[in-house]
Amino acid sequence: MKCQEVRSLFSEYYDQELNREIKGSLKKHLALCQECSAEYESFKKALKVLTKLKTVEPKRDYSIKRQS
Repeated sequence: MKCQEVRSLFSEYYDQELNREIKGSLKKHLALCQECSAEYESFKKALKVLTKLKTVEPKRDYSIKRQS
């Protein structure tokens, strides 16, 4: 697996949505590639921060103006 392909699969890997073969290849790549491994760790940290954010509901009179 190449770095670009591995990085494109981070979300599916994190969510455990990959089949066994692809998951194995990705896991092996992460073990061997320090750059992808570091990027995956950053990806996981970012998701942890995002999940801690509270959801803000817009005001009832909120609307989006569209430009023509």
